Amino acid sequence: MKKILIYTPQHAVGMSITLIKELCWVATHYAAENSEPRIDPSEHVLLVSEDGQPVRCFSGNTLSIDMGMRHITDVDAFFIGAFWGQPHAIIKCCDNLVQALPSLHKQGIPIAAVSNAPLLLAAAGLLTDKIATIYPPASEDFSQQFPSVNLHQERAITRSGNLYCANGIASGCDLAVSIIEILYGKQIASRISQEFLLGFNRSYSVANTSFDGQKYHKDSQILKAQQWLERHFDTEISIQSLADSLGMSTRNFSRRFKLATGDSPSHYLQRIRIATAKECLKDSALTISEIAYRVGFADVSHFSRTFTLHEGVQPRSYRESLRLPT
Repeated sequence: MKKILIYTPQHAVGMSITLIKELCWVATHYAAENSEPRIDPSEHVLLVSEDGQPVRCFSGNTLSIDMGMRHITDVDAFFIGAFWGQPHAIIKCCDNLVQALPSLHKQGIPIAAVSNAPLLLAAAGLLTDKIATIYPPASEDFSQQFPSVNLHQERAITRSGNLYCANGIASGCDLAVSIIEILYGKQIASRISQEFLLGFNRSYSVANTSFDGQKYHKDSQILKAQQWLERHFDTEISIQSLADSLGMSTRNFSRRFKLATGDSPSHYLQRIRIATAKECLKDSALTISEIAYRVGFADVSHFSRTFTLHEGVQPRSYRESLRLPT
């Protein structure tokens, strides 16, 4: 089973910790359903504090802690919860975390910061020249303190390599499901989303956060189009209708899209579909046909040709290359 740690800062916003812990606990439980001997998820989803001592939340609740930062080993995913209070004071209280984060980052594990916790990633020097988002009321102070971070407030979730940021509690839960997808696959992530996040905006995925680097431009209309494509890639899409909805001619829309992103609209859409298909091939038992339809292709042969064009191998060969030799 995967080992998931959730850092609990002083004056923590309790719900930012407990909601993520519950989601990860249930995901671990589902992943271990058929294991023998039975696995206790509580041994794999752990709360961490600066010194291993219980943390009193700003609301007055006290959270029990499993270990201190100096004792963490063999981590598969690392979350950082939100906090109340002045950022500079909290950062001073998180010295062990700030010192440990660069090493965790080098290990390549997913590191996810929720609400105002990207401040702690930035304090560790991990967000320099990288894209990030943050809790909106904290954005002005963040930009002043860390001007080298590419802060994108229009994004609820951002990804830069293995660093993830969410701008609030709700988007933090969505981000947790994306991390669960990395750890345990699409099937368990979808199950968690359907059973526990009814009403949440599950428009984020491991696949589409990879496109954040193409959102540094300042064309708000094209950004809307990108976000729309990332939400609706699995449906039949007309580029002309999308252009019409934005009040542009198809020609002008395509020109502006290419100028802003480096891709044509149709190629950008293809990349989203192929990126999502790769995740399905990696983490699900769906057939090639099922995956093709799930990511928006009406014809399996068209899907296979497009996948091969982008990846250099056919979908079946790509899936077989991921299997470990027995």
